Amino acid sequence: MIAALWLFAYLWSNLCINIMNHRFRNVVIVVILAAGIMVPLLLWVRPMLPERAKSLTMPRSTPVSGTLTIAVERSLLEAAGEQSRHFCDAYPSASLSFSSSTSTPLIQLLRRQAGGVLVEGRLTNREDSVMTALQRPVKRQPVARSALVLVVNQANAIPSLSVQQLQAIFSGKATDWKSVGGQPGSIVACVDGSDQRLHSLLSEMLFGKADALSASAEPDLPRLLKRVREDRNALVVMTLPAWAEASRSGDSAGLVRALPVSADKGSSPVEASPETLYSRAYPLSVIVYYLYDPYDPLATGFGAWLAKEGQKLFERADMAPYEQLVRTIILK
Repeated sequence: MIAALWLFAYLWSNLCINIMNHRFRNVVIVVILAAGIMVPLLLWVRPMLPERAKSLTMPRSTPVSGTLTIAVERSLLEAAGEQSRHFCDAYPSASLSFSSSTSTPLIQLLRRQAGGVLVEGRLTNREDSVMTALQRPVKRQPVARSALVLVVNQANAIPSLSVQQLQAIFSGKATDWKSVGGQPGSIVACVDGSDQRLHSLLSEMLFGKADALSASAEPDLPRLLKRVREDRNALVVMTLPAWAEASRSGDSAGLVRALPVSADKGSSPVEASPETLYSRAYPLSVIVYYLYDPYDPLATGFGAWLAKEGQKLFERADMAPYEQLVRTIILK
């Protein structure tokens, strides 16, 4: 700083001498040199603007701090909330919020309305093509295991169904319960019309492509449950967390039941449970994925939480952890 001021004084004195000697060319050169030194110097020593100072002191997002919005399928909302509470208890500087306002949560991630997404099942071909077209960097991380559950009225005597029988029912080829081992009566196959991902998942699971189901649609999950409570011929599909919540509620308890499913006619029927999901014995099991922006530090940090500490929380949320939990037994 002192050297710069001394140089400026030297150049200024030369300027004055040159002016007195009427050396115009040298005057121009000296002025240019002085400006080249003083302008950067003044920019460096000038007081920092309030806006710039504020931006430099604002806390930046880290893997354990900042704010993050996660788009979640409705059936996973309770499990996501439990994960959030424990994560924020461990890291008080982090704030997580969830959005379940749409049946296509991936769109919120691609539009940058959310930094992460929790969905059941792999992405459909349509969702994959959208991601490819938009060229957004998205990391896919399996975090838990869930399932699609078949629910019937308690008065329906059908003991179980096989995947082959489900293909016949949801293709419209089997229309009477007697044709699949039950009592005579028209099969009323129903899905939740507000859950397009579940519709696509079941279709791809049974037929290898989306939009191949032959089924009626109820406007939402409450009315889907109402339908199966009141109609002994109804067969409805829902996710395992949604079924677990419904079976504990006073409205449906004792009035509906979940059907065991067999992979084929020769195999034993299997009930959906965390144990059969982890062992992959239940034929209609699906993986829960966490998709997130890898350049978002907090989204990445939450993904690390789900892969480790969050695994035991998924076990408590009527699902199965993706990885087997390590249990320590202390012998005395």
